[in-house]
Amino acid sequence: MSIQVKVIDHVLRPVEKVFNSIVDPTQITKYFVSDANDKLVEGNKVSWEFKDYNVKLNVEVLKVIENEQIIFDWEASGNKARVSMSFSSEEENKTKLVITEDFFETNEEGIAKALQQTQGWTDFICSLKAYLYTGINLRNGKMN
Repeated sequence: MSIQVKVIDHVLRPVEKVFNSIVDPTQITKYFVSDANDKLVEGNKVSWEFKDYNVKLNVEVLKVIENEQIIFDWEASGNKARVSMSFSSEEENKTKLVITEDFFETNEEGIAKALQQTQGWTDFICSLKAYLYTGINLRNGKMN
């Protein structure tokens, strides 16, 4: 048995703007990572750096459907996990964003990692919204 992390929220911006703020390395570094060496494009292996945690993560981009879906593998929790981001336009300026990360074991360590990733993806969405709504980078106080 395993646990899936799932975070759902709405961003009051057009789906194209939300999608591009995630795939574009010049934008994602304004609210989520300290450095990104490439765009999230299907087949790319991207390096994301989190200076505040002194961590570099490799992101293997498996699938990208423009303005609809991003799927990648990474090891943010210490084990290989698959992340899926789904985008849907509910109204002209309202995007539904669903982020899932699979799978975590149902033991004490797995549950702790699932909770940590849930917190991380919630922080991601809050930071994304702050960036898109105001241009503020909520991670500024965390970075070196």
